[in-house]
Amino acid sequence: MANLTINTTQNIKIEFKTASIGERMIASILDLIFKGLYLILIFYIVSQLRIVNAFIDDWSKIAVMILIASPALFYTLFFETIMQGATPGKKIMRIKVIKIDGYEASVVDYASRWVMRLVDFWIGSAAVGLITIICTDKSQRLGDILAGTAVISVKERLLLSSTIFQEVEEEYTPLFAQVLSLTDKDVYIIKEALTTFKANRDHELLQKLVVKLKSVLGIGELKTLSDQEFIETVLKDYNYLTAKV
Repeated sequence: MANLTINTTQNIKIEFKTASIGERMIASILDLIFKGLYLILIFYIVSQLRIVNAFIDDWSKIAVMILIASPALFYTLFFETIMQGATPGKKIMRIKVIKIDGYEASVVDYASRWVMRLVDFWIGSAAVGLITIICTDKSQRLGDILAGTAVISVKERLLLSSTIFQEVEEEYTPLFAQVLSLTDKDVYIIKEALTTFKANRDHELLQKLVVKLKSVLGIGELKTLSDQEFIETVLKDYNYLTAKV
């Protein structure tokens, strides 16, 4: 699996692992099973109720059958739209579709992928899709390339709250410009320590962190900020200032 790094609109880099071919194939098989079960069930109900027999001409019968089968036809487009890039099969395999530019995929993006399934999977018995997934560095099929998307694994993905990303108000005024001397790794450790403190209220850990940070950043005593407020300010300052770089 390749790594996919995305720059968010706040200039924060988030790294994902692209879904493997095996994961995508199993997800597709599961979705195929679900579509098959739907078709079996719906056509059984239709035959029992003799709905099609109510129409005299063949064209009307064909139109009714197509209408009944349409949920299976639009299955992928429907579920990826309402499940934010996932289908039941993808959900089980814990993979999903995302935009590679950091924005959320739109209905148009999902529709582009859905239309290109005809080329990727139905022409040449899926050879086109497999070849492009293997040959592209982001493991994209033609539909992904057209839509600007990729399929990623969410099994090992860190939530935004577990990364250095932190929402900062547009009108925010930073207090400590020295935070730019920190690295992403430093800030990640700081945020992890703050999360640990909030979970078990380890004041000794927080105090050690504050002393170390003040020493590294050259900051004296602060009477207006508590230890927790100081750490939270450092995190917000770093996010705000690095987004402006």
